[in-house]
Amino acid sequence: MKLRSIFQPLVLLFFLLLTQFTDSNGQTPQVKILGTTAAAALKAVSLKSVHIEVQVYGNIATTMMTMSFVNTSSRILEGELTFPMPDGVSITGYALDINGKMREAVPVEKARATEVFESVEHRRVDPGLLEKVEGNNFRTRIYPFPAGGTRTVKISYEQELHFSPEQELRYHLPLDYKKAVPEFFLKVSVLESKEKPSMSEQPDGSFSFQRKDKTYIAEMQRKDFSPLHGLVINLPAGDTAMDALMQKAGQSYYFLANVLVNAPARTHHWSDQIGLIWDVSLSGLQRDQAKEIALLDAVIKEKKNLTINLGLLNNTFKKGGIFIIKDGNWKELKAKLKQLVYDGGTDYSQLNPGLLQAEEYLFFTDGLSGFGPAVVSLNKPVYMINSSLRADFSLLKNISAKTGGQFINLNVLTAAAACQQMTKEEMQFIGVKNNPGISELYPALPVRVNGYLSIAGLAASGTENLVLQFGYGKEVTLERTVKLNAAAQNAGVIDVSKIWAQKKLSDMDVNYEQNKEKISQLGQQFGIVTRNTSLLVLESVDDYIRYGVAPPAELRAAYEKEMKGRIREKENRKKDLMEEAIVMAAELKKWWNTVFKPQKFFPKPERVNAAGYPVAAADQSEAPLARQNSAIRIRGNNAPHRQNITESREMLAEVVVNSSAAKGKLSNTASADVTSRAAAEQPVIIIPEFKSDQEYMKKISGSPDQAYQQYLSVRKDYQTTPSFYLDISNWFQQHQDVDRALMILSNLAELDLENAEIYKTLTCKLRETGHVKAELFASHKVLEWRPMDAQSYRDYALALADCGEYQRALDTLYTVLNQSYSMDNADRDHGIEEIILAEINNLINLHRAKLNSRKIDKRVIFNLPVDVRVVMNWNKKDTDIDLWVTDPNGDKCFYGNKRTKAGGRISDDFTSGYGPEQFMLKKAIRGTYKIEVNYYGDSQLSISGPTTIMAEIYTHYGTKDQERKIIALQLSDKKQGGVFIGEFTF
Repeated sequence: MKLRSIFQPLVLLFFLLLTQFTDSNGQTPQVKILGTTAAAALKAVSLKSVHIEVQVYGNIATTMMTMSFVNTSSRILEGELTFPMPDGVSITGYALDINGKMREAVPVEKARATEVFESVEHRRVDPGLLEKVEGNNFRTRIYPFPAGGTRTVKISYEQELHFSPEQELRYHLPLDYKKAVPEFFLKVSVLESKEKPSMSEQPDGSFSFQRKDKTYIAEMQRKDFSPLHGLVINLPAGDTAMDALMQKAGQSYYFLANVLVNAPARTHHWSDQIGLIWDVSLSGLQRDQAKEIALLDAVIKEKKNLTINLGLLNNTFKKGGIFIIKDGNWKELKAKLKQLVYDGGTDYSQLNPGLLQAEEYLFFTDGLSGFGPAVVSLNKPVYMINSSLRADFSLLKNISAKTGGQFINLNVLTAAAACQQMTKEEMQFIGVKNNPGISELYPALPVRVNGYLSIAGLAASGTENLVLQFGYGKEVTLERTVKLNAAAQNAGVIDVSKIWAQKKLSDMDVNYEQNKEKISQLGQQFGIVTRNTSLLVLESVDDYIRYGVAPPAELRAAYEKEMKGRIREKENRKKDLMEEAIVMAAELKKWWNTVFKPQKFFPKPERVNAAGYPVAAADQSEAPLARQNSAIRIRGNNAPHRQNITESREMLAEVVVNSSAAKGKLSNTASADVTSRAAAEQPVIIIPEFKSDQEYMKKISGSPDQAYQQYLSVRKDYQTTPSFYLDISNWFQQHQDVDRALMILSNLAELDLENAEIYKTLTCKLRETGHVKAELFASHKVLEWRPMDAQSYRDYALALADCGEYQRALDTLYTVLNQSYSMDNADRDHGIEEIILAEINNLINLHRAKLNSRKIDKRVIFNLPVDVRVVMNWNKKDTDIDLWVTDPNGDKCFYGNKRTKAGGRISDDFTSGYGPEQFMLKKAIRGTYKIEVNYYGDSQLSISGPTTIMAEIYTHYGTKDQERKIIALQLSDKKQGGVFIGEFTF
């Protein structure tokens, strides 16, 4: 009997009122509701208390937020919280309550941290994980959130304060809570301040600073509190004229200096020909378009007479028109920008300078190229302009620096201030005079100085003179001297070493690919979250020992004591899959060499019930077989049922779907041709045209142009729902509008950051529709995020093969057999060797002349041509789906009948992983074969929506006559009677 999970935790993505990370314009992240019951779960989770402490020293602010949440529901939940952070700010502290006490996290390599978290999570204990996802965005995952219980999380970050236009340092803490907070505490300490800080905004009018020695302190404690305003603190610039902060480290010192530079700026003379690149992808809806237009207005009025060549970027790049502007009148262009439609994913590699020739470019975007490589092929100055909270600041800076432009962050600048910055060539920090006592100085690259410079480094002694050089280009025109004095150590108030590490990481992150290993090492050394370093909390000392993770300070003594008493227990891992692969290769050879002689089949009359549905005969032992010809219902509860198998056959006779062509109906002549080919014993693969029964699809009709307008009018209600874009994309694909189908499908890349389930769905659909270049990109992203999964390598290898990169595909498939896996993943994916062996040998047999297979163990190389191969995989772990193939004799091959009388075999059953499951038949008997999937369900609800399956159907697999058809579709309800997905005839 098949075992299925009876524990189904609700995966809940919530921003949990963490609006501290909104910008000064009041933008807040959107709450994302997962699954059909997530809304009710969200209501069950409420904020119990907020405790915020802020310390400001010079131009450095440290913020520590402790938040407790209560789960009033009767279900165990898993919490996932995603939030953006300002440019240059990274998380430096994370703690989670374990057994009633706060436990500090420790830094772990990102992929490894994810692997450990998921392994521990399956044991239903208390792991916590905080990781950096694309751009400067962070995600914390907490499990479990007990029914009727509370969980507490603490997050700390340090940031450099920047000057306002009034030349004051400004600290901003938004407090825009939607509901009253039962317990609220806020304390702010401004240390070593000569003047009392002012507040231009405060929570309730009673928050005020009181002087205690050299520190100004303000604090408040409230019950059921609803702040009227946020908190904005202004510190006079004069307070920054202090000695550099010093922190001893061995025989040397970390230092941090903030230097005011009052120097005239040179006027920037704009070109007469400007290229305007406007990102019109779906994420553009999250940008502050009014502020962007205000900036463009200021720039045009500064120049007055110019020509602007407009280019529009989403998953493609198109001309938007040429606009000749005289005397600052740009009415026509402004109207064009205000009428733009934001749709599709973003692919920077589509930018074509040949379509948009100019001397300078203004590029309005968020830096997130989710549907293609983040490569910009422009060789003229590019001004990267961002107004979105969810942005990749490092990429924006990198592009502008490489091209000689500027990065403009409209989150912290007004339109007027941004224009002033763009229209002036500001003085740059060039470097320091030769001083052997100074090293590791950051920023290391030349940077523009907007009135001040914050710089950190290492000094060999406690008394050094640091001479900073400034100028234009490479010409030094100004010097400033900073005196380093060990007596100015800050006595641990500010961790200068972490500020230095953040500056170094920020510098290296601009060229991430070249510096990724150094970034990982530095992040782990200083406990800073980076692209490849996460913060992990485990429950017990045993877990830290088992997974080879150094524990936090509070567990160090117990950890060392336990280690002394026993030989270290290494985590139980699977070194590789080669031993199983060699055994499987021998089994496959034996199966292939066996001659199967099925008995002659005499059909039995079909029995039907009163409603006209087929019923099982007395000798049919598998209950679901009685329903295998029943109705197909993809989603929704109100779909019309197919009345009988005859109707299904009629529908199938109308459509043949190719993996690289749009779906469409065949004419009567074509239908007759199908029949004639079948009669001539040529295998024919037929796939049904699945149609969604969702309510919104009833509003999509008419011509593609009409349907697109209807789609846009409906979209606002389904903007974050993946299934919506899949269904609409399918409609356009079936109506031969391939370009719109791809654009709408590419929206999946805009919905969530580093969501492997969504990208797996995207990979499947791109493979089905033949967009192999995009398929390669999407599958590679999943491999980057989840290198611990065998399926990630397989998907990438298949995409490489689709792109004709057969050697890389072969090497990547072989990596699956040589990779180390956790025992959880090895057990979950047991049997994948059979599928990988078939695909390795298929590549070798079909492309032998182009391949070097010398590195592959000869024991796993063999010729295995088969008449039929069906392979199926899906996008979610913890999911149980079965593949069924029924031959013309009615012999169904599935997990309960793994070998048929005709010689069909099915691979091991996957009940908790991504699959794949595979059916193979060496010699096909004549007749029709039916393919079904049996969906038991998954143990999670997520933003990625229903589970997506992809089935590949091959005839004459491994021979020159090989043919392939692909179908990808989403399943929602459990369909233990089987969902019919296609058939083939020999």
